[in-house]
Amino acid sequence: MSKLRRTTGLGVLIILVVLALYRHYGYTPADLVDTEESGEDDSVSVHFYEEEKVEIVAHSNSKQEESTSSQEESTTTVPLPQDTLKNRCSHSKGIHDNGADLQVSDLVESLEFRSENPETGHYPGLKPLPTSEELTVFLVPHSHCDPGWLLQYEEYYEQNVRHILTNFYQFAMQHDDFKYIYAEVSFFKLWWEEQKEKVREDMGRLAREGRFEFVQGGWVQNDEANTHYFAILNQMLDGHQWLNTNFPDAKPRAGWAIDPFGLSPFMAQVNKLFGLDAMHIQRVHYTVKKHLAESRQLEFKWRQSWDSSGETDILTELGAFSGYNSQSTCGPEPDVCYQYHFAAFTNPKFRPHRLLHKTSPLNLKERSLKILDQWRKKAALHSANAVFIELGFDFSYVIKGDLDSVYDNYKPLMEYINNSTELNTQVKWGTVSDYFDHIKNKPDKFPTLSGDFFTYADRFDHYWSGYFTTRPFNKNLDRVLESSLRRTEILFSLQRAREDVKKKKEDVKKKKEDVEKLTRARNTLSLFQHHDGITGTAKPRVVDDYGSRLFKAYKACDELSAAAIRHIMADSGTDLNPIRIRAAFKELEKFRVLEKEVELVVVSTIPRRTAAAQVIAVQAHLNLEVVGNRGEVIPQQVEPDIEYGKLNPKSKLITFWTELPSVSINTFRLKNTEQVKTKTTAKMYTFGEKSVSPTCQDIVLGQNKLVIKLDCKSGRLKTIEKRGKTVDVNQEVIMYPSALSGAYLFLPTGDPTQLLTDSTRADIVLVKGSLRDRAMVTLKYQESTIVLTYTVYHHQGSESEYLDLEIMSDLKNNGDLAIRLKTDIKSGDSIYTDLNGHTIQHHKYKSKLKTQGNFFPMPSTAFIQDSSTRLSLLGSEPHGVASLSEGWIEVIIDRRSKHDDGRGLGEGIQDNIPTPAHLRILVEARSETQARGEGYRVENPSIVSHWTLQTLLHPAFLLSRPLSKQTLPASVQLMKPLPCDEELVNLRYVDNQTCQLIRRKLGFTCDIDVSNNCDYQDTAIEELFTNDVTVTLEDHPFSPFHHKNDSNKSDLKAMEFSSEYVTFRN
Repeated sequence: MSKLRRTTGLGVLIILVVLALYRHYGYTPADLVDTEESGEDDSVSVHFYEEEKVEIVAHSNSKQEESTSSQEESTTTVPLPQDTLKNRCSHSKGIHDNGADLQVSDLVESLEFRSENPETGHYPGLKPLPTSEELTVFLVPHSHCDPGWLLQYEEYYEQNVRHILTNFYQFAMQHDDFKYIYAEVSFFKLWWEEQKEKVREDMGRLAREGRFEFVQGGWVQNDEANTHYFAILNQMLDGHQWLNTNFPDAKPRAGWAIDPFGLSPFMAQVNKLFGLDAMHIQRVHYTVKKHLAESRQLEFKWRQSWDSSGETDILTELGAFSGYNSQSTCGPEPDVCYQYHFAAFTNPKFRPHRLLHKTSPLNLKERSLKILDQWRKKAALHSANAVFIELGFDFSYVIKGDLDSVYDNYKPLMEYINNSTELNTQVKWGTVSDYFDHIKNKPDKFPTLSGDFFTYADRFDHYWSGYFTTRPFNKNLDRVLESSLRRTEILFSLQRAREDVKKKKEDVKKKKEDVEKLTRARNTLSLFQHHDGITGTAKPRVVDDYGSRLFKAYKACDELSAAAIRHIMADSGTDLNPIRIRAAFKELEKFRVLEKEVELVVVSTIPRRTAAAQVIAVQAHLNLEVVGNRGEVIPQQVEPDIEYGKLNPKSKLITFWTELPSVSINTFRLKNTEQVKTKTTAKMYTFGEKSVSPTCQDIVLGQNKLVIKLDCKSGRLKTIEKRGKTVDVNQEVIMYPSALSGAYLFLPTGDPTQLLTDSTRADIVLVKGSLRDRAMVTLKYQESTIVLTYTVYHHQGSESEYLDLEIMSDLKNNGDLAIRLKTDIKSGDSIYTDLNGHTIQHHKYKSKLKTQGNFFPMPSTAFIQDSSTRLSLLGSEPHGVASLSEGWIEVIIDRRSKHDDGRGLGEGIQDNIPTPAHLRILVEARSETQARGEGYRVENPSIVSHWTLQTLLHPAFLLSRPLSKQTLPASVQLMKPLPCDEELVNLRYVDNQTCQLIRRKLGFTCDIDVSNNCDYQDTAIEELFTNDVTVTLEDHPFSPFHHKNDSNKSDLKAMEFSSEYVTFRN
């Protein structure tokens, strides 16, 4: 605690700044006294201390109370009948067990986790498959190419991938029996665009003959821990659509995930959606892998946890050994496999094994029997009497002679084994689909398996849970781009719906440029989903390259969105600018301060009516207010401009209340107000060490529905009271020591340091108003700064359901910074986390594992619960999360380390950027729990939790335009509401006036009240769009390689996605 420094100087600075603000506002001390004595704000519960009280009295329009009342009357929504909504969630009540033969969670509970290093050897004493049993061996040449890691994306292409793909092609053209596979469309596109028509035709022939196979078909081989389903679907669509357009003979059939650091069952669902028949995976905890191998269960049908019918099953093979390279995959003895790493003859980056010899007539028999022994030992771990051997590694076959060396040395071995009938083995060049086609027809039934494969460890207690949080700035920017791209896709498609098909030549050119800009933004987001992109596990200059690309794509999306809005609203102007701006890649998003009267445009892409507060910044000396497009009163409050813990004395914030129809563009006006008739107040108080007595009262935020209490000295969160029920929270801010941690690994070397306790004296700024209350708590730890901003909304709607917590970290000291809530919820040893924003996975704390092994990825959601209460954390970016004791839940916010964790990066993490993490804390009462009993494997978020997360990830888009003679419509609704339990994933532009409508049916729990009102109607998809456009509809699969859609759009079930092509006609 001695390292914790107070920032009491901030309180003095704020006092001086606020005095300056008084001059801007034009208030006198008499004004302040009169306002306070008027009692107009006596309904607000405020605890403050006279010695340090500083007050800003701000204003709103004169009919605040009247407008609030009338607005509540005018926003009556159509209630969804509770019985109807309960029927829709009933699937989550009834799934006690989905019938899978293997449950990963049960398997993990039963295993003894010993600290081992499997890379030194696998399965000692393993006996080979008897020669009485026939064996088929497929040799599969491949090259794993990372689109960014130690080098940048284009650098890897220029220095490696161009040569790899050319060498593969030329070699295959010279050897009719040779086959190979490739995975990354992002690289292949660059190579394809350089090739002449003759090469393209040859490649088509190789694909048709089965001698070249594109596996997975995604833009990249995506990470599976941090990624959100929107971005995963986007990168798969990018890859498959490019292949279908440019290389239609290369239809992907098999999934391929050899390098992601832990595996999510959602990818099995995605592969099934895209028409893949089977999939190969690799990185699973070595203890789990060893158990599956020794029980010959490396082949299984992966089933979704919520599926009890088996419709989602997909044949999956897990690699038996620790690596995916030639040196690791031939069998259980790496020392032997290295002796057959023939590329080391020609490639200087490999050190030849002392026993590496070229195949010759003199050693042919001995060498053949030696490698066959490894293959048969590997086959003894598999169930189908067939194995495939990966021949390759990272960026293999860059040198032209590498393939010759591999082929010329393996060919005699293959011929010897094939011609020796007593060996009962056939060896052939093959692809992944060749292997799966072979084993699919085996009579033995493959077991079904359900569950995820997190958290991954490759040896000892080295758990890869650090990358769940590493480099959070880019992780945050990823989610910002996802939201921007989704919004742009929707607006762009709806803009095309209103276009005149008979366009001028210059309009056609502009449209082509816009489509190219949109495509580049898609591809940028897809590229970053790479398992060394969003994970934060690349070199700093590569990280910066990713970030620069994300920033440019974000800017392009804003430009395309603004253009689409102008077109849809028939706006003849050209000046439509976002309210929130980001000047450069490494700068934080901030308000663009408005300097005069303007028209405000607010865009919602949520497919239901939403009620929310919007915030703008204006110059501090101006008297401005927000009104409706026709001059109607809008509830609002004015408050100091404090963001990320810093007060801007030259501006102030106006927070105003909006109710937005589903998928709509809405307009408001910011206008001068000459006379303020009443003052509904937003007041600011500061708390410093001198002003706080030892017996001070708690700071209270909120009123009525949601009330939170903060410790008046430290500012830590103590309790959350919602609808009369109080949950003790007892927040801590902690720092784990990280002497051994790196970009991949989280290896704490002791108990965490407490940064926020009752004895802490933090600087606290409190702002209380009619629409929202905010408290900003600033902590100093050595050279690091942490700012916690708590916000509670007062108005009716989903915003008043949760506590908004922003954690701004400027981390300059080594360690892992975390927020821990120590609640009184009797959660036992359980925590529930989401997988890719789609499904919920149940985890139990395991005392047999170290701390790092009990952390799991939280792409967006985590919760703990008991029989009466659930507490959920909803995040705007991915984090690592854990529950290390009953009632605890903690999230890693940022991390820094000078240590290299030995996984190839060669350095630690020292390039931290000040980063905001945005969490929403939702407390909900549970019911019907007793009827459900214990042991249910499927839990789901509540419907309110889903809605809360949607608005967090996809907030309204605010822009401004100069006032002009042209009056824009007050509101243009572009789509009718979807049912409450459906989500508009995307309205992805395809071509001309056709777009791809992607919907998701939510799975939600019945244990939490489902009687909340919302716009609800089962609208036919053909009638989903508003009356000014007409559509034709076609069921369409996700992958353009397939022509049938197995899902029925009218019978979309919970947890399912649907895809339809919508063509607009005007």
